[in-house]
Amino acid sequence: MVGRRPRKGRDKSSYINYLKKARQFSEVMTQCYHEHNYDAAALNGIHAIISGIDAVLIFRHGVVSSSQNHEDAVGLLIELIPDGTAQAKHALAVIRKKSLVEYMDTLCSASDALEIMKHTERFLDWVKTKLPSNA
Repeated sequence: MVGRRPRKGRDKSSYINYLKKARQFSEVMTQCYHEHNYDAAALNGIHAIISGIDAVLIFRHGVVSSSQNHEDAVGLLIELIPDGTAQAKHALAVIRKKSLVEYMDTLCSASDALEIMKHTERFLDWVKTKLPSNA
């Protein structure tokens, strides 16, 4: 038997704050990329994904993942919104690079950052379809 993924409740109206964060991170991701700050671009893409996941989960179910492992947030997204499985692969591809980008002594190349940006943009485009059109 698979255990229930850890979660904590949030007021559904707070989704908008997570969406705003996702948009801000995404904007900064793009700015950093154009300024050749590839690590900052990648990390902002990662945070945009995490905030996008939270926005959808809160709006749809009033919860966020309470796990310290961000991959569990993707699992919760798939569990609660099964039609998002294909799009969740974009989120997972980015989140799996978090430790490498944030904690390792290597730097992101332009192509590394661009790959993260593409996945982030595709995922956030899907997020928009799961939220009110006026958000």
